[in-house]
Amino acid sequence: MTEATAPKPKFPRSFWTANTIELFERAAYYSMASFMVIYLKETLGMRPATATFLNATVLWGLIFLMPIVSGTLADKYGYKRSLKLSFLMISIGYFIMGNIQRFWPGIIGRSAAEAVDFTVPVVLGIILIGIGGSIVKPCIAGTVQKTSGTRSILGFGIYYMVINIGSITGRSVSYVIRTTYGIPAIFTYAATIFALIGLAVTFLFFKEPEYVSDGKKDGQKVQTKTLGQALLGVFIVLKSWKFDLFLIVIGLFWFLYAQLYNLMPLFMRHVDPNAPMDLYTMANPLMIVTLQMFITRMVKKWSAFKSIILGAAVCTTGMLLNVLPPLLFPEISHKVNIVGLAIPIAGIFMIVSIASMALGEMMASPRIYEYLGGIAPKGQEGLYLGYANLPIALGSIFGGSMGGRMFERYISKPVAAGQPANYVSMWLIIVGIGIASMVGLAIYNKVLSKEKKA
Repeated sequence: MTEATAPKPKFPRSFWTANTIELFERAAYYSMASFMVIYLKETLGMRPATATFLNATVLWGLIFLMPIVSGTLADKYGYKRSLKLSFLMISIGYFIMGNIQRFWPGIIGRSAAEAVDFTVPVVLGIILIGIGGSIVKPCIAGTVQKTSGTRSILGFGIYYMVINIGSITGRSVSYVIRTTYGIPAIFTYAATIFALIGLAVTFLFFKEPEYVSDGKKDGQKVQTKTLGQALLGVFIVLKSWKFDLFLIVIGLFWFLYAQLYNLMPLFMRHVDPNAPMDLYTMANPLMIVTLQMFITRMVKKWSAFKSIILGAAVCTTGMLLNVLPPLLFPEISHKVNIVGLAIPIAGIFMIVSIASMALGEMMASPRIYEYLGGIAPKGQEGLYLGYANLPIALGSIFGGSMGGRMFERYISKPVAAGQPANYVSMWLIIVGIGIASMVGLAIYNKVLSKEKKA
């Protein structure tokens, strides 16, 4: 058989098992993601700033910072053992989050009618979910990398698609459960069950991945790092001014994205107390599933810088749309009937805004890794790419909690004082941060280009 007619290597069973596990983990997470800050604020009585701090700074911070440690430990102790531990942790975490009101007052001997501070069980649940989720990421991504062989682009394309299918599945199930049993049931009956299914698949079907035999990568060995090397790598990359500026500039881009699950849910529930945020945020994965291949083909001939800055511009424009309702309409909560659904005017603009952010994410996110590899010193590309999630962590840690504080300053406090909410100023600040990201990226790229020429 000639090389031209040789069949393409197939993805091994472990590749599909890992993607199945990822689907259930993402379904678990996204079943509750759109309602986390709403649950903390409306059901458990926390301040908006506290709710967004716990959701973004603590939960997202753990998910995007901890893989530096958890990925190293997973390499050392094995993916299967690590995945079993991670799904056990997130299952317990989701169950705690969904049953806080049922158990916590009874444990401390108070009646359910009394005002109770739920911070301790919430933090416990979030820590379990965050650390558990941080273990899943490197295990699944590592399995995809090892089992894709020379078809890594297609392999990660499938992986990315599975994430968004899991997102759609989780939100759809969440909507049915929430509208039937209430917000706490999202955690108990959706997130927990999805996580337990992921645990069962890991126990029954997952096997330690090996580099796929494709005739080109045979004999390749797994390169592992010690925990000390992983932590030392953080200090190595942070010593580079290029990486530090990249961290800040791209972190501002992810600052915008953090508002999708922090400021936006708070804002829409202010406009419409029954706003179905699970359906509103569904615009994000639907856009990605339907347009990802088209966007990938469209931007593949662009430079990484052009793709990133245009992606940031699209996200910023999407945020700017939220300024229009209070400027153009006397009442942003006035509902309009669209395909049988009564949606507030602000909600219509919000859906378009979320869809725009998905478009910008598809343009920018994949090319960020390419751009980071380009600024890394020769021979240290792998080291730098190992810390590519740090800008996401930075944007989440600061962006999410700041979104909650802005909601308090411009909406909840003025309304409580009998004054009108200042929606325009709030959204213009977010837009300004997006513009700062674009300007910073342009200056950064220009300086970098001059240095390369020199």
